[in-house]
Parts: sequence; structure tokens; C-alpha cells
Amino acid sequence: MMFDIVSVISKHTAFLEDKLKQLNLNQRKSIGKAFIQFYFLLPETVECIEHHLKIKISESKLIEDLENNTLQYFKDALKNYDAETDEYADNFEELDPMEVNIISGLENSVLTYDKSEYAVYNFLLVIDILDYYENFSDNPEYWNNLLKEEIDFQQKIVEQISNGSVIDESIYFERYKEVKFDEI
Repeated sequence: MMFDIVSVISKHTAFLEDKLKQLNLNQRKSIGKAFIQFYFLLPETVECIEHHLKIKISESKLIEDLENNTLQYFKDALKNYDAETDEYADNFEELDPMEVNIISGLENSVLTYDKSEYAVYNFLLVIDILDYYENFSDNPEYWNNLLKEEIDFQQKIVEQISNGSVIDESIYFERYKEVKFDEI
């Protein structure tokens, strides 16, 4: 029987919001860096950011800039993108779902530096991404299994974070580096 994410997502969201509301700066930075590495595993992340946000980007630079809090260029690019996007314009280019996830995910990672609630958004976005793959892949059972494992994984690491631990910044990279996100 397939795992039903809809039946647990409200409770899981409340768990994340409760456990992640009091993060210190080091915890927020490590969470942001961990998720940056995850989003760069998704197909065409660099191309997406460079095309839509009109900035050159690399995973290592973004992680370094998060560490040093030199992210204003990225925040400005996001702000400009939002300001310049007119869905009624003739040249409007609608983002595909993965482009939305990439831009939102990196935005969440960057903004986690300042506010703990963006850490919650990152955890939830991983669930959304896995759910997307489950719904649109040729192998929904595989993605459904990853989704169930992810909920359990998040419960475990968020509990550790809420007890003061700083997560390993490579935790999501290591967890998903073998997953074929480009096969959909």
C-alpha cells in the first residue's frame, strides 16, 4: 500500500514549526547550506537561476556567501525577478514546476540565515519535490518510498536540531546524491 502524504502533512508541518522556531544562527546557516546542496542536485539548477534571475551562480559561491552573509546580490535578483514578472505581458515565461521549486528552494535557503521559518519551508519543499516526482514519474512506488523515508528522516533530524544540534551540511547531498532527479 502506498504511503499517503496528505494524511500526515498537517501534523508534520505543525511538528516542524514547533521544533524549528528557536534556531540559533549556526543552526540556521547549516540548514541553509544543507538545502543549497540538495537543490543543486535537481536538474538544471544553474541554468534556471542564471536564466530567470539573471545572475551567475555556483553552489560553492552561494554556500560561501551564506556563511559570510554576503547574499544581498541574490536577494536583489529575487526582488528584481518578482518586480519584473508580469504574467499578462506578451513575453511572460511561465516557470515549470521544477523551476519554481529551484528558485523557491534557494530563496528559502538564503532567507533561513535571517529567519527560522524558512528552515520549515525547506523541509516542506523537499516533501513537495518528492511528491511531484511521485505524481509524474514512471515509477511512483520508488518516489513514494522516498517520501515516506523522508518524513521519518525529517522527524529524526529535526528532533536533534531542536535539542541544540547543528546538522551536517552535507546531510541532504549525501542522502540524495544517487537519486536520478533528471528522470521524469
